[in-house]
Amino acid sequence: MSTSAESAQQWLSEKQPSLDEVQQVVARLEQRISQHQGDEDSIQGSVDALILLQDHIESEKAPADQPSSATDAQLDSGQLIPEADPVQLEDDVKRRAFDALKDQFKDL
Repeated sequence: MSTSAESAQQWLSEKQPSLDEVQQVVARLEQRISQHQGDEDSIQGSVDALILLQDHIESEKAPADQPSSATDAQLDSGQLIPEADPVQLEDDVKRRAFDALKDQFKDL
């Protein structure tokens, strides 16, 4: 069976390995990748599996319970939105600004 992100995910799901076991596999994959001398396509499956397993390790090491103050925090945007009424522009000013933007982006 070739190594790929799919096979790594299947291994994680079916075997539910310990964090130490995952770290051992990561070490072997890192060694395999560093010693590889062929084209990149032939080792890409190992690279994908390594990334998936490293992400798994990081998610397992992340704190499971965030403090409620951190998860319930609300962004105070009061200072970001001014209380003043929007500026009213004359129609000809709006038209000139619009035309200038059209000219600027016409080649995109």
